[in-house]
Amino acid sequence: MQLNIIKIQKMFGLFDYNIELNRDEKLTILTGPNGYGKTTILNIIYNLFNQRFFYFQKLNFELISFSFDQNKRIDITKKKNEEKTEQAFQLINNQRRIINQNIETTDIHLNLYIDNTLTDTFIYNSELENKLAQELQESYPVRQLAPDLWINDRTGKQIKTTEFLDKNSNLLPECLMALIRRQGGSINTQILQILSEINVYLIKEQRLLKPVVEIRNLKPNTSFINTIEKYAEDLKNIIVKKQLEAYKIIQQLDSSFPKRLIECKEVLSESDFKSRFADLTRKQELLRTFGIATTIQDVTEYNTDTANVLTVYLEDSEKKISVYDELLSKIELFVNILNEKRFAFKSIMINGAQGFYFQSSNEQRLNLADLSSGEQQEVVLQYELLFKTNPNTLILIDEPEISLHVMWQKALIQDLQRIAKMKHISFLISTHAPQIINDRWDLTRDLYELSNVK
Repeated sequence: MQLNIIKIQKMFGLFDYNIELNRDEKLTILTGPNGYGKTTILNIIYNLFNQRFFYFQKLNFELISFSFDQNKRIDITKKKNEEKTEQAFQLINNQRRIINQNIETTDIHLNLYIDNTLTDTFIYNSELENKLAQELQESYPVRQLAPDLWINDRTGKQIKTTEFLDKNSNLLPECLMALIRRQGGSINTQILQILSEINVYLIKEQRLLKPVVEIRNLKPNTSFINTIEKYAEDLKNIIVKKQLEAYKIIQQLDSSFPKRLIECKEVLSESDFKSRFADLTRKQELLRTFGIATTIQDVTEYNTDTANVLTVYLEDSEKKISVYDELLSKIELFVNILNEKRFAFKSIMINGAQGFYFQSSNEQRLNLADLSSGEQQEVVLQYELLFKTNPNTLILIDEPEISLHVMWQKALIQDLQRIAKMKHISFLISTHAPQIINDRWDLTRDLYELSNVK
């Protein structure tokens, strides 16, 4: 399933858009003046496919339509309900008091059309929203005070339902499916199935800091760490995990080597052996360069007398190293892209013990946090694309040009296309920078030109 077209009617009460995504080159660029909704369009796509339906309750629009393969289309509309007054409990000075509150709710309607025939309808309303919150309540120290009000028992802070759901939005798709299973499938799931088939990943404008929540004295404390340092640690852990996988395979193969050698019937020809052995040696040299593995195979020249031994030995060696294949291709492209940028007097180094680090031209190791903001932006963006996203994902990037040198901006499209080809992903980016577009205006969708307001 692939998203092809996004249509929006009266976004912000003003703009009508018909945005066709570039399927051939897997890259579409949104441009346009400030205020035309580039970031909002990215958020619309992200929130729909991550089933954050509450996002659409406050968004000003009349209709949003998503067109897919197989002539399928999902339309989103909303309906405001009349205000109603409900009694609720509120904590005031640790005492529960009854209050009257006016509640205005908005229902979000999703309609699925196949060949222009209405096939399925899904409605997100206040009742379903509360059930989702109650489902999440089992894992968090919160209690419901009113239909739209909750209290955190650890902090004493009162929060609205949408805020509670937003903080735990990564759990919503599974939470919703759990509700459906519990209710025996009473909620139709065709629309949710389509949404779950399309992976969407959003890389936001602010990328250099990551929030970290720690519980101290039963109260959460939020601090921030440098993303680049977190990603270096992340790569180290990925390498360690792969090393453990490789060790298990080595044990299994070594223990059965004599038996497989005796049973070997078919042997490789000399040309096949030399070709495959050359490829094996190249991978091993890369792994040693990156500090992931250190062994290099040293075998005698091919001859017919030992062909069976060499065949089993080579096949075993290929299996031992194959666990690193995907990781190695990501690291190789990551290093190549960054070193092509020619950071000022420094280059990136990969190491199994540190993940990655930078060293100066005189081989002095540098603190990651000491890199310039532009250098950190480049590292974080490339790492996130290569290591944090899954294949067959639509990647949304908001303003990738932030802090980047003009020459790096000009190389961005080529970098994204290299990553798209390797990972089988596609991109929708929003930008103000003509340097990013460079000479590829055929990839752009200009919101000023598309809108009905001039």
